[in-house]
Amino acid sequence: MGVSYRKAPLATLDAVGFRDIPAFYNLLRGTEGLDGAMILQTCNRVELFLDAKDPKEIRNIMLREWALETKFKLGELNRLVDAREGKSVVEYLVRLAAGLESMLIGENQIVGQLKNSLAEALSNNSASPLLEDTVHRAISAGASIRDQTGIGRGTVSLGSAAMKLAEETLGKLQDSRVLLLGTGQVGMLVMKALRARGVSSIIVAGRTVQRTRSFCRTFGGTPVEFQTVPSQLASTDLVIVATRSSNYLLTKDSLAHRENSNRRLLFLDLSNPRNVDPNVGELDNVIFRTIDDLRGIADNALAKRRELVKKAEALVTLRVEKITALLQREEAEPIVSDIYRRADQVREEVLRKTLAKLDLTVEQQESLKSMTVSLVEKLLDGPVLNLRRAAERKDERVLTAAGQIFEENRPR
Repeated sequence: MGVSYRKAPLATLDAVGFRDIPAFYNLLRGTEGLDGAMILQTCNRVELFLDAKDPKEIRNIMLREWALETKFKLGELNRLVDAREGKSVVEYLVRLAAGLESMLIGENQIVGQLKNSLAEALSNNSASPLLEDTVHRAISAGASIRDQTGIGRGTVSLGSAAMKLAEETLGKLQDSRVLLLGTGQVGMLVMKALRARGVSSIIVAGRTVQRTRSFCRTFGGTPVEFQTVPSQLASTDLVIVATRSSNYLLTKDSLAHRENSNRRLLFLDLSNPRNVDPNVGELDNVIFRTIDDLRGIADNALAKRRELVKKAEALVTLRVEKITALLQREEAEPIVSDIYRRADQVREEVLRKTLAKLDLTVEQQESLKSMTVSLVEKLLDGPVLNLRRAAERKDERVLTAAGQIFEENRPR
């Protein structure tokens, strides 16, 4: 269940975003009826992937907790949230990994975001085996679809789209003085796009001086301390902000050094939640833009890639069927494992009694043991195959019957 750019502007995504993800994971772990959870929070979406037996009940519980956590109106959140269950979740994850659900179709950043989200869920002891398996399979399927269709090649990246938006306002950027605030993945994409356009005057500020220097050694730019950012704004043309702060890092007060300046300044806030106070746009010669303003560029890119999208969507259907069948088959594995375990216990007990009555060489004993193993495997091959096929069809009657038939005899 989640809220994405398709229904909500950035301001709303800011409002429904989790400020303290580890704390919310702690709440999720204590939620009755919830076996696992993963939070995916990016510039374009805030989503919860949940492993629960009763989807309807857990949806209502999560909506209430989500609204309480973010202080967002429950009725409005309910209206914005898209909810899926079962096979639809698998399909959505595969589409995500393939880049079909991104604002910029085919972009690769979402793959890293999915991996990071899963890693974060695992580190918070919140991802169930089923959830982990599903996400891994979806990422693998998405990578395969990208390779087969080429949908990720030549796509407009977030960094490139940001540059196009900046050029629409400032014109050619080669001679512009740029301040990049943020040294994460989005900052890296932005830096690559700036360098590709021949921009050489780029200063960079990040959370720590050490991290900023490391970023600049790898990707370019001149590191500066964050405290100096307000004074840098007086001579800057373009400020690109891409951090994960939960507060405004730049406000009207940050622009005190620009008083009476005729120099035009563009703020481009790519963060979620916002890191620049929108009120900066009220100042003379200051223009404020957010990731919402990239949608027009995204629409143009999509129009040129419709054929690739069709090919990718056809492959999604095939991959989803395969993943769903494999996941359903795994429902039979506990029963299968139990059957083999019990059969092996009986085999070893009968073999031990038989060997005690016979005078056999070591070689003969090993031959007899191999024969009993082979006999058990051949006897169980057919029933186990049928069990797995029943699981793929979600035939609960067969699975239940198998569990009862092979249930251990209890002492009378």
